[in-house]
Amino acid sequence: MMEKTETEKKATSVIFFEVEGEQFAIDLLNAREIVPKGQIRRLPQTFEYVEGIYNYRGEIIYVINLSKKLKLYKYKHLRAKKAGEEKEQEESKSNEYIIIASVNDVNTGFLVDRIINISHLKGKDVVGLSPIFETSISMEYIKGIIKSKDRPRILLDVEKILTEAEQVKIQKELSK
Repeated sequence: MMEKTETEKKATSVIFFEVEGEQFAIDLLNAREIVPKGQIRRLPQTFEYVEGIYNYRGEIIYVINLSKKLKLYKYKHLRAKKAGEEKEQEESKSNEYIIIASVNDVNTGFLVDRIINISHLKGKDVVGLSPIFETSISMEYIKGIIKSKDRPRILLDVEKILTEAEQVKIQKELSK
């Protein structure tokens, strides 16, 4: 019998959001605030998934484009089920949000297409990821799978979305 993971044992609250038509969640305890996408300034010579910097309550933070970081844009054409869906998604980009989250005690913004809701989950609603499960998202970013009536959703681990080396490089860019 398989031993339960730490994620499976405890109840938690999560933020459900959408990126490139796919639904994800992060632990609400990691989130500081959700803000409408505002003025993001591009940073030259940085990682492709760094959308830029953002002034969050007087603090300059960097914003990660989850579509690029998780490489979801590569699979966008596969998910288009009907004509015009891509156009609808592009139009909805004007309503993007930034989830401000604490990543290793550093405020970081995550650019998402849409906020779905905030929900409380029981421990049994989140299961560990089977080693045979195949996904387009790197396994180290995944904290667990949320069981749902309509479809499973991926619970992301915001602490692991950026490697330590990536965090250091981005922090150096901010301190210039």
